[in-house]
Amino acid sequence: MLAARLIVHEWSAHLQIFMAGNWWAFALGQTLVAACGILPASIIAAMAGALLGFGPGLAISAVSTMLGGWIAFALSRTALRRWITPILQRHASFSRLDHAMTCEGWRMVTLLRISPVMPFALTSYGLGLTRISQRDFLAGTLASLPSLAGYVALGALGKEGLRLEDAGLDVWRWVMLLAGAGVVLYCLYRLRKIMTRLVAAV
Repeated sequence: MLAARLIVHEWSAHLQIFMAGNWWAFALGQTLVAACGILPASIIAAMAGALLGFGPGLAISAVSTMLGGWIAFALSRTALRRWITPILQRHASFSRLDHAMTCEGWRMVTLLRISPVMPFALTSYGLGLTRISQRDFLAGTLASLPSLAGYVALGALGKEGLRLEDAGLDVWRWVMLLAGAGVVLYCLYRLRKIMTRLVAAV
């Protein structure tokens, strides 16, 4: 157990040193994840918080996620739509979905983005197959950023937990740290419900 902990700490220290002067590498990785869906965007966001801190991690994750989502949308709209859309249009369900996207615009994108079961990259590609405008796509995608901030905060709290463990601090500090993580998770849950109601009411 001790050996595994030392390995984790050593790798974490090496990564932090690397990220200090190579933040662009992390930004590139986050962009690729948002565009390809190799890993859940939440995992990379938490890593950004742990390695870069909350402020820098949030800034890099937000820009990279938006850029990756736009790349996936543009690729689907330009390269895939001409081949896939004619096939999908044979089905009435796709026609209804396309009509709903056109009518609801950014509201529908927002609802899809805040859904915990919709993969980020897959949603971007799917939206590119519809007639929704690029403006509505980008506006709705902004709704994912508050949730992203929560995952970055969790990563930053995890890093703080390791620091407290190394310092050998008392149990009350741990209680406060865990309480903070619980508050972040609860805020994410409440944010999804509030945004769902707001979008439905607009």
